[in-house]
Amino acid sequence: MQSIHGKVVLITGGTTGIGLAAAMAFVANGAKVVVAARNVEQGAKAQLQLSKLGDAVFYGCDVSNPLSVAALLRFTVEHFGQLNAAVNSAACDFTPAATHEMSFEMASNTISTDVLGVFNCMQQQIQAMLRFGGGTIVNVSSVNGLSGAPTAAMYSAAKHAVIGLTRSTAKEYIGRGVRINVVCPGATETPRRTRRTAHLSEDHLLEHQAQLAKAIPIGRLAQANEIANAILWLSSAASSYVVGHSLVVDGGLHA
Repeated sequence: MQSIHGKVVLITGGTTGIGLAAAMAFVANGAKVVVAARNVEQGAKAQLQLSKLGDAVFYGCDVSNPLSVAALLRFTVEHFGQLNAAVNSAACDFTPAATHEMSFEMASNTISTDVLGVFNCMQQQIQAMLRFGGGTIVNVSSVNGLSGAPTAAMYSAAKHAVIGLTRSTAKEYIGRGVRINVVCPGATETPRRTRRTAHLSEDHLLEHQAQLAKAIPIGRLAQANEIANAILWLSSAASSYVVGHSLVVDGGLHA
């Protein structure tokens, strides 16, 4: 991953889960990293953790707010002088619910963060990359962006939309030096997943995990660093001919 060394990388949703794992991978490979998220307390912890590995800084941002995203990009360029790569990992927490029981507020929040948030970030990231001669963007979708997901209809719809945004913009900007792809993780051990299953009793949680592991050919859930490795590859020169691709990392679940 020598092509990563010295690059400036912006990671939204970079203070926990897959985003933080990606930030750690980039920093470990010599990149300069800005991690962004709404939670300032988590951001301070992430910055401390990442700074032990290399050059990293936190900036508070709400990706659903275009003005907040614009401020984030200004900070990134002013702090490190350029932008070479971006990872859009920020996503809305949701509680699984039947479609007819889901509140409009939850549906709206999901679209605002998971779809419009990616759109807001890509607009600003692309503008910056065009100024500096190009770059790479990796959006984080899900295997649920490739199929239906009972009790997660809006989440699935949002992740489908992220793939559509990726494919369209990839074709639009590759000729101008911006290479865009998307990673589609399967079930992954993250704090967000823990929160998503917090409503289950201990017995039901164990049963759920056992059934899920049985359904995955590899026999277990992914670790966040395994998804981060895929993101790192899509952001490196090793994947230079990969454009508009949906890279599925799911242990064989959808093989």
